[in-house]
Amino acid sequence: MSNENNETEKQVLTTTELLKNYTNAIQTGLDNGSKYVDAFESLNTTKELNDLLAAAVQLTNYRLNTDFVEFPHQFSDEDVQLIFLERLLKLSDNANGFTISNAENVQKLLCTFGSLGDNTFTFTKSTKNESGFFFGPTAHNRPLFYLNLKNKELMFHGTSLIEYFVVDLEGLDVSAIKQALQVMIQAAQVLKETFGFKIDFNVLDGVNGEFYEFAAGEIPEPILDELFVKSADNQYILMSGQNGGAALTLDNDTKLTVYNAGDDDRPKWGATIHDNDQQESWLNLLLDYPFIKDWYLNNKKQLDILSNKIVFG
Repeated sequence: MSNENNETEKQVLTTTELLKNYTNAIQTGLDNGSKYVDAFESLNTTKELNDLLAAAVQLTNYRLNTDFVEFPHQFSDEDVQLIFLERLLKLSDNANGFTISNAENVQKLLCTFGSLGDNTFTFTKSTKNESGFFFGPTAHNRPLFYLNLKNKELMFHGTSLIEYFVVDLEGLDVSAIKQALQVMIQAAQVLKETFGFKIDFNVLDGVNGEFYEFAAGEIPEPILDELFVKSADNQYILMSGQNGGAALTLDNDTKLTVYNAGDDDRPKWGATIHDNDQQESWLNLLLDYPFIKDWYLNNKKQLDILSNKIVFG
C-alpha cells in the first residue's frame, strides 16, 4: 500500500473559507459584547429588583474578550457588585447617603457613606470562591461582610465590624456610625425579603434572644469579675445568674445576659440582649456603653463573637 493511503489527508481551506471563519469569529466576539452591553444596561437602568439581580449575576465572571475581539476598558467583577449594591438601595428607597464616589473612573469603583465623611469602601473578590466578594474600607483590611449573589447569601463578619466601627472610627459621633450600619442592615433585609437570601447578621442582629457565642467557649471567672467592677463603677448592677452567669440591666429596660449555653464538659459561653424595640445589637451595645466596650476589648481573645469560619477563615 502506498504511503498516501496510510496518511490522513490534511484539509486545506480555501481563501473564502478562511475569511468566512475570520468574520464568524469577529461576529461571535461582537455578539458576546452585545450580550454584555444588554446586561450592563439592565444593571444600570432597570427599575425591577429581579432584573437587577439577574444582570449582576450574569455580569459576574463574564468573559467579555474573545480571541478576535478585545475591549480595553472594562468594569471589574468587584465594580459590578458595588453598582448592584448602590442600585439595590436606591430602588428600595434605602440609599441614605450611600453613593459611588468616583464614577468617572472605569475601573475599581469606590463608594462612601454620607455619615462617614471621606472614608471609602469597595469590594474584593474572594480567593476561595469566584462568585464571592468581601465588602470593606479601602484604608483597612476589614471584610465587613461577604456577598455571593449567585448563591444568594450575605454574611456579616463580627470581628471586622467591631474593629472598624468601634476601634478604627473611635471618636466619631455614634449616630453617624449607626446611620452607616443601618444602610448595610437595610440592604441585607431587602436581599432576604425580596430574593430569599440567607443572611447572617452576626453582631448586627437585634432580635431579642439572639445568642452571641464567644470564641473561647469557656470564660474565666476573672473576666466576669471585671464586668462586675466596671458595671458598678458606672452605676449599673450586675446580678449573678445561673451556672456562674450574670445579668445586667441597662437603660430603657435593656438587659444583657452572659451565660453558658452548653454544659460543664462542653462549655458554650455567650450573651443575649433583650430590649423593648429589639434594636440593641451586640455592636450597638459596644457603641452605646463605653464600659462594656472596654471590657470587651480588654478580653477580645476570649469574647470575640464567632463568624463563619469557612468564609472568613
